[in-house]
Amino acid sequence: MLRRLILPISTELCDDEWEVADNDTVNRVNCWMDERIEFIRRVFLAPDLAHDKPILENSSALAGELIRILTHRVFNYQSKKSIQELLPAVKVNLLDQLQREKPIQLLYLYNGGYRASLVSNNSMLVFEPDQTELMLMYQIALLKEKISKVYPQGIEFTIVINNGVAHWVNNIPLDSTCKYAQQFRNMIEYLGADKYVRVLLQSELDSYNNQYDFSNIETQTEITEKEHAIINRFKGCDISREDAQLLAARYTQAESDWFKVLTATTIGRRALLMRQVASEIMLSFRPFPGGAIRAQNGSLGFEVNGDSITPKLITSENGLVNRLQVVPLSWPWQCVIT
Repeated sequence: MLRRLILPISTELCDDEWEVADNDTVNRVNCWMDERIEFIRRVFLAPDLAHDKPILENSSALAGELIRILTHRVFNYQSKKSIQELLPAVKVNLLDQLQREKPIQLLYLYNGGYRASLVSNNSMLVFEPDQTELMLMYQIALLKEKISKVYPQGIEFTIVINNGVAHWVNNIPLDSTCKYAQQFRNMIEYLGADKYVRVLLQSELDSYNNQYDFSNIETQTEITEKEHAIINRFKGCDISREDAQLLAARYTQAESDWFKVLTATTIGRRALLMRQVASEIMLSFRPFPGGAIRAQNGSLGFEVNGDSITPKLITSENGLVNRLQVVPLSWPWQCVIT
């Protein structure tokens, strides 16, 4: 029996090609989303907790508690053993931040200002924030709620969008990724989170150069068949294996240079840098409940099993081999887009 996958989709994008879910499923998904939106707004719109008393009497213990929260399975999917070597540097960073008695600064590497198409061999790249980005906001709200209980100053969370790399490597139009970022900011504002959550767009930095020189790349990066398919999806069209290997090499170089800029930004803000996928140099942070993969690989949907619905990232791989149905949605923040 094939699994039943449900994909919320903008009403404007829903057409006869999609099979619409039954009314009961539509109502359940709508209720599920409304509950998460209500929770996010409640967390971010709640008054800040008072912190007039000194709280640094035992800053080491407090830093340890913050690490316990950040590495909890709700937020971090890595095993305790795999991150042991990371924790001393994380603690040093948090101790430094605690000395200022200000919100903990967190920078999170998210995506290039768009998401891959759900359909193989299709150029329908996704430039519209939807439930996928909403669930990242849900994760951030959960984190804010938990940290504020032990550290009333809470957090300030910066979502990093490397649209410059996407433009350099895949020729993704900056206009499209800038609109994505603006709509993401509109979502954040609608959720009442703009005081605590910000979007850092690579192309808006003073140091950003619209042109990038790849002339010194002479070798190609060996890639697997699966990696070739992923490159096609993020490129938005099918390209040869040779071209895909060249893009992989370009991506490695561009990401390396961008990371140097980002590291300087992080140091300047004395922030803690995190990312979606496991890394030897930084903590991971789940982009959606239960998620352990990059959200830009597809769009967040649900797997239906009886009376339960479970968040699941739907990609061109699982979207085609399973029974995929859609739930048309109109997002409340779309009405404030300028």
